[in-house]
This record gives sequence, structure tokens and C-alpha cells, in this order.
Amino acid sequence: MIRHLNVVPVLILIINIERTFGLKPPHDVKIVVSDLQWKPSNDDTVLYSLQYNPKRKSEDEWLNVSSHIGTKLRTFQITPEFYGAVFRVRTEKGNNVSEWQYSNPVQCVNVAVCLPVTNLIVKHERVSLTMTHMDQSLEKEYGEHIEFNISYWKVDNGGSSKVETIITNRKNEPLPDLESEQNYCFQVEYLLYNKPYGNASKEICEIIPETPEAASRRVLLYSILTTLFVSAMCGICIFVLFKYHKKVKQLLQPIQLEIPDHYREVLYNEFPLQACPSPSSQSLRSYDLITVIENSNEEQEKRFLT
Repeated sequence: MIRHLNVVPVLILIINIERTFGLKPPHDVKIVVSDLQWKPSNDDTVLYSLQYNPKRKSEDEWLNVSSHIGTKLRTFQITPEFYGAVFRVRTEKGNNVSEWQYSNPVQCVNVAVCLPVTNLIVKHERVSLTMTHMDQSLEKEYGEHIEFNISYWKVDNGGSSKVETIITNRKNEPLPDLESEQNYCFQVEYLLYNKPYGNASKEICEIIPETPEAASRRVLLYSILTTLFVSAMCGICIFVLFKYHKKVKQLLQPIQLEIPDHYREVLYNEFPLQACPSPSSQSLRSYDLITVIENSNEEQEKRFLT
């Protein structure tokens, strides 16, 4: 009884193996330019199913290509959204399927959507632009025929100046003769056989810092201008004093002010002295005479007592 139980799983496994490997898989799966191609098996009655893994995120994340499920098509046009993806294809006949056959990853040489990866390096002594490829397929396929077209321009008050270009194969390109303290923008695109290829990189804008030499020249220039300005002002002052010295002298004299008499009396205590009226003066009033008489009586009393 136990032997019969062990035979059943073995038979099931054999059936599954025959189902999986009974069909020959497609062979020579490859990407030619922008087409995924494979060569069929000798059986013309088989069908094909195609799946892809987007950018190889996970080995288990396989998605069906809806136009190539149970089809007799043996090619697939690769579009830009499949950049970085890996494809796999198998043959199918009824309930029998073959093992999967895998392609290489989709690279820049297969889709014309790649762009240069750029980095701007700004230092006091040097401004340079570094460029790298998203992958090495373009350089491997075309060699020196794939070039970088560098465009840069100065942004001034919201407008842009004339665009300058540099075509090079180097991945590190110095950018000379840039004005200090000016805003420049940079962009790079591919040239394949002197024609644009793929997409242009994102614009990079940066204010170019002042170099030490430019700072020294600026300080020297300001010193010269300051000296000339001070010298000119001194010359103008000397000329005005020489030609209009009389008027200048009058203007520099102190202002003479006449102080009124009543202010003068307060400031200098100059009060006028008035003579006391004599007793014989007719201008004495009645109370003045009485005061004189009282004084005479007091003197007589003093004399009597003594």
C-alpha cells in the first residue's frame, strides 16, 4: 500500500515535467535595434507568450504583454517605456508549455530616448561640465561617432544671450571665458553622426563666482577711481577758492546782530540811576513831607534824651 502511495507523486511529477519540457522553447531571443526577435521551434502549430520585468525591480514581478499572449507573432516592437526592462518568451500548445527564454535588458542603443547625465562643477579657478551615459551601449556600439553637444548661454534680466556650443567626445569639458557673477545655463544632447539623437538633458543654471584674479582687479580699479575722485574734488575746491575768494570770505564772516536795549539791560545789568527828590522840591507829594517831618521829630527826641 505504501509503495502505491509513493508512485502517485512520482507519476504526477513526470507528467508535469513532460508538460513543461515536452515543447521546444523559442531560441536565439535577442534585441535587434528596437525589435525583440526570436526564432521559432520546428512546430508551426505552437503559440507564443511574452512577458517583461520592468527595469528588473524584482525577479518575481513579470507582467504580460497584452498583444503577445497566445500569439503566432515572433517579433515585438520595443517602445521607450520599456527602457531597462527584460523580456522572456515561451511556446505553448494546448496545455503544454515550454521553459522561458530571456532577453538582454533594453538599453539606450535600442530606444532613442536616452539623455546624457550631466553634472556642473563650479570652483573659483575652474568651471567644467562632466557627462556620463545612462549605460555603455551607445559608446560600445558607435564609438567615437556618438558625441556630446554642449549648449550654454548667459541669462541677463530675464532674457538670454547668444547660445554657444561645444561638440566633444570627452566626458569632462572645461568651460573657459565665462563672466564672473553672471547667471549661465547649460544643456547637453547626443550627436550621432552629427545628428541629434535621443533627448536633451535637463537645463542646469548657476551663477559663476568671482575668481581671485577678478577680485584683485576690482579692488585695484575701485582704488584708482576713488583716488581720481578725491583728486578731482580737491582741484575743484582749490579753483573755487582761488577765483571767488572775496565772496567766500564774505560768506565766512560772522553775522553781526544788534541787540535791543531792553535785552542789553537784562544781559549786562545796566539799570539807569534816578536821583531822589529833595524836600524843597515842589514835586514832593504830601506823603513825602510827612515822612520828612517824622524824621525831624525823632532826631529832636534823641537829642533831648542825651
